[in-house]
Amino acid sequence: MARPRSSPAYDSFFEHTTLFEFSKVINSSTDLHFVLGHVLLTIMGKPLSTRGMALLGEGKAVFRVETVKGFPASLMGREVTLRGLPRSVCTIQSNGTRRAAWSRFFREQGVELILPLCVDNRPIGVLAFGPRLRKRKLQRKELTYLHALANLSATAILKAHSIEELRGVNRQLDHRVQELNTLFELSKEFSRLLDADKLVRLLVFSLLGQIGVSRYLICLRDGADLRVMASRIDGPAPQSELLKHLLRQKSAVTLSELPVMGKVDPRETLTRLGLQVLVPMEIQGETRGLILLGEKLSKASFTAGDLSFLSSLGNLAVIALENARLFREAIEKQKMEDDLLLAREIQKGLLPSVLPEVPGVELAAANVSSRQVGGDYYDVIALGGDRYVIAIGDVSGKGSPASLLMANLQATIRALVPLNLKLGELTGRVNDLMCENTGGDKFVTFFWGILDARTRSFVYVNAGHNPPYHQRANGLLHRLDRGGMILGVLKTSIPYEQGEIHFGDGDLLVLFTDGVSEAMNSAGVEYGEDRLERILAEAGAVPAQGVMLQIQEDVRRYAGSAAQSDDITLMVVRSVPMRQDHS
Repeated sequence: MARPRSSPAYDSFFEHTTLFEFSKVINSSTDLHFVLGHVLLTIMGKPLSTRGMALLGEGKAVFRVETVKGFPASLMGREVTLRGLPRSVCTIQSNGTRRAAWSRFFREQGVELILPLCVDNRPIGVLAFGPRLRKRKLQRKELTYLHALANLSATAILKAHSIEELRGVNRQLDHRVQELNTLFELSKEFSRLLDADKLVRLLVFSLLGQIGVSRYLICLRDGADLRVMASRIDGPAPQSELLKHLLRQKSAVTLSELPVMGKVDPRETLTRLGLQVLVPMEIQGETRGLILLGEKLSKASFTAGDLSFLSSLGNLAVIALENARLFREAIEKQKMEDDLLLAREIQKGLLPSVLPEVPGVELAAANVSSRQVGGDYYDVIALGGDRYVIAIGDVSGKGSPASLLMANLQATIRALVPLNLKLGELTGRVNDLMCENTGGDKFVTFFWGILDARTRSFVYVNAGHNPPYHQRANGLLHRLDRGGMILGVLKTSIPYEQGEIHFGDGDLLVLFTDGVSEAMNSAGVEYGEDRLERILAEAGAVPAQGVMLQIQEDVRRYAGSAAQSDDITLMVVRSVPMRQDHS
């Protein structure tokens, strides 16, 4: 005889079949919202209620509303703290539940029944339902059935939730890989450019394309100031002082999170200009520029990933800009060095390449500049009739300005010497011309004389120069110091005084600039004239070239590893017996 369809065995078979089909459906999908929706509709359709909601745990007793059926859609996404949730089905109106703090949210929404979702006795979510259509109390069998549904649902929801989180992580990873690929391609583009304006334009296009912003302000350090390189903001750029204050920030940050350092609060000014994000551009820990951005065109908030990407992009850009600056400086430096080499060759051409042969006299001279070009000068000018001008000078300063004035001095001397005036008068004219050319901010120490090889007389004028040494063959030493003031400071008011000496066989005349006597060793101690006098005392009958080399070597040995601080110029004149012509 057939079993009645309303028998307990049949009901149990039906419930187990229903649970099996329910489990198959919710475990066949990894779509979290589908699973939550199906769970809610299944339980609501018993019929149990016309309203239901599902909340999932976000950690530390915080639960988030993921799905609603019949409840206001505004509840979606709301986060609720639920501490002490029960582990089994319960009604809100029961005495114990009504007094629990966690039930307040549900009571406010008109929830009547709570169905916790637990895995390993740990709540991962909550199913909440409004008033049931049938007001009778739930039977034990119904509670058991709901508990089974909850257990099946919890496992399926946890699986779907985990897969959803994994998909989210994968999306983030894909996005990060895309960003890294973008940065890699941009780094190649940045490295190809050496023009600062083009680099800034590429940075702007990258910001517009990758982040999607309509307002921006890009500044770069220019010495002690910040220079605006590109901007599109709601008003004029902020003052430099305010922007320099932002250099203290070492990481990308939204303006709402920008800490106020000191008395200056730049947030109001920057917000008024439509800016929301600050990105420092750093090289080796030093902030060399700033990127300030407005909101995204999509109106979405800036995420931590956005800020990280912007930091990387800004640092790539500023490195490329720094490389472009260094390349430009290297080109300019190379051009300057080429110009200086050319100037050095020209200057060397101004100095005598070969000293003339003077009867009864040995001549030796050397010039070593401390830079590519210098301000020291020497010359030997043949006047005819065995008369020769011997000159040495030292222009104040170093480098190109001194070399230009040295060339001017040489041109002046060669222009005035043919006038055949007395040496004192010629010196006065040279001084007056130098005063007109220098404006008083430059000067020249100068010594010159006219050697008559036949009479062996030497008439000289010393214009503030280191007095040359005249050493007799018997070792008697004295200085040639008669003359007047240095050239180029004041026009001649007191005539320059002439001095005169006569050479005997074996006499020595040594002319030098202060680069010799003031050469310093690594301790900063000067060479001094005493050491020079000692070399002369020991020179004996050494030829002029040998004496000059001895002085140069002694100065080099004394200075050691110290850098040459000034131009060095030496001239040595040695009188020798006149050769008799027996022809």
